[in-house]
Amino acid sequence: MDHNSGDDDEPIAAINFIPMIDISLVLLIIFMVATTFVNVTGIDLKLPKASTSKSAEAKTVSVQLNVQKDLYLNGEKTTWEAIKGGIEGKLVGTKDRAVVINIDRGVDYGSAVKLMDIVNQCNAAIVLATEVDK
Repeated sequence: MDHNSGDDDEPIAAINFIPMIDISLVLLIIFMVATTFVNVTGIDLKLPKASTSKSAEAKTVSVQLNVQKDLYLNGEKTTWEAIKGGIEGKLVGTKDRAVVINIDRGVDYGSAVKLMDIVNQCNAAIVLATEVDK
């Protein structure tokens, strides 16, 4: 009997890569989506430490103030003159009028109070972001 004449006893030596590519793409998409929520603001701040801290739910409005006195509203740079209108615009339609304030620990007291006063003028609750003291 001739071994080359249609004998189907030999194993198929081909690997189907389509399912592996599908799984790889799904994992890539999952990692891309997960990493976008890790660093929301992208602004490097050294938050003050607190011995007790409560976890806040994801708020829609956050304000950041760094040592150079640069203001950011939800990660976008803004000015002291425009911050009040920006906060009020972002608070429209939100049920809990709360603003998360991220202030670098090197910021002077006067600037921090000025920012908190602006948030108070918007009739919003202040949520101070801190690092948990370990």
